[in-house]
Amino acid sequence: MGNNRIIDEFIELTSISSPSFGERQMADVLKEKLAALGFDVHEDNVGEIIGGNAGNVIGMLKGTKGKPLLLCAHMDRVANGDGIKHVIKDGKITSDGSTILAADDVSGIVAILGGLRLLKESGRAHGDLEVVFTVSEEKLTQGSKNLDYSKIRAKHAYCLDSAGRMGRIVNGAPSKALLYVDVFGKSAHAGQAPENGINAIKAAGKILADVQDGRLDFETTANWGTIKGGTTTNVVCDHVEILAEARSRDPKKLDAYIEYAQKHCADALAGTDAHADVRVEYIYDAFVVPEEDELITMLCDVLKKSGITPQIALGGGGMDANRFNNKGIKSIGVATGYMHNHTTHEELYIEDLKQSVKMVYDLICAYAEK
Repeated sequence: MGNNRIIDEFIELTSISSPSFGERQMADVLKEKLAALGFDVHEDNVGEIIGGNAGNVIGMLKGTKGKPLLLCAHMDRVANGDGIKHVIKDGKITSDGSTILAADDVSGIVAILGGLRLLKESGRAHGDLEVVFTVSEEKLTQGSKNLDYSKIRAKHAYCLDSAGRMGRIVNGAPSKALLYVDVFGKSAHAGQAPENGINAIKAAGKILADVQDGRLDFETTANWGTIKGGTTTNVVCDHVEILAEARSRDPKKLDAYIEYAQKHCADALAGTDAHADVRVEYIYDAFVVPEEDELITMLCDVLKKSGITPQIALGGGGMDANRFNNKGIKSIGVATGYMHNHTTHEELYIEDLKQSVKMVYDLICAYAEK
C-alpha cells in the first residue's frame, strides 16, 4: 500500500464527522471499504440500544489457515473533531491547532485497512479474520459493551487504540467506576428568608475542598470532574450534582476508594443540615495479559523484525480491550504513533502510521503460522 494512499486515507477519514453517538457517515464508508476487501459486512443494532445513529461495523473474512483473529479500532472521537484542517510538517500530521486530529482512533482504522489490503495483494494464506469498528468507545466503551459476542469466534484480539510511538504495547488497563453524588440542601428566598435555606453549593464545596483525588498511587486515580447546581441568585440552591470517577488496576483499591468517597461525603457534611447521596456505577473491569503470553510475544517478534523495539506497559485508561477480556477474548492495546490525543496538540508520526500498516499485515501472517 503506497505511502500517499495511507496518508490520503487518514485525511479522508479524519475529515468525516464521527462524534460518539453520531458515527453514521463513518460507518457507511467503512462498510464499503471492508466489502471491497472481500469481507462479509454487517452493522449491528447497538446504535438503537445506546441512542446513537449507527451500530458497530463487523466484518468477517474466511481463511484457510490458523485460528480466527480479531482486529479492532473505534469510529468515534472526542469533542471538537469536526472541520479538521490538516498540517503535514516535520514527518508529522497535526491539525491547525483549532481542533483535535482524531488520530485516536482513525490511525487504528487506517492501519487495519492498510494491512488488509497488503494481505489481499500478497495472496498469503490466513485464518478467519474478524474486524470490529466500534461506536461510542469514548463514551464508556458502550459499543463493545453491547456487542453481540455470540457472533465473535476469535479468542484473541488486537485493539489498535493506544497512544504512543510504534512499539508500545498496552497489556493491562484499570477498572473504572463512576460516582454520582447528589448534595441536598433546602430552598428559600435568598432576599426574604435566606436563614430558612440550606445552600447545597456551599455544602458541595465542603466535600470538594479536601477530597483525595488525582494520582493516588501507581495504579489508582480519581477525578471529581463535573458539578451542576443552582438556577438563579434569588433562590438558595437546594440540589447539586457532582460526577466523579475512580480507576485502579487493583479492584480492591477501587472498592477502597469508593468506600472512602462515601465516608468523606458524610463526614464533610456532619454537623450541617445538608446531606449527600452517593450512587456508584461500575463501568468495566481491569485486565492484565502477562508479558510472556503468546499474544504479546508474537507481536514483539513482528515488531523486532521491522527494527522496532517493543515497549510493554500497563495503561491508565480503559478501552475496548477491557470489554473483550471480560468476555473471554484475550486482548491488548497496540500503539499506532499518535501522541497528545484528546487535545488540540494531537499529532501523528507518519513513519509510525506506515509501520502500523505493515505491522497489521505481518501480524496476520504470523498468527496464521502459529
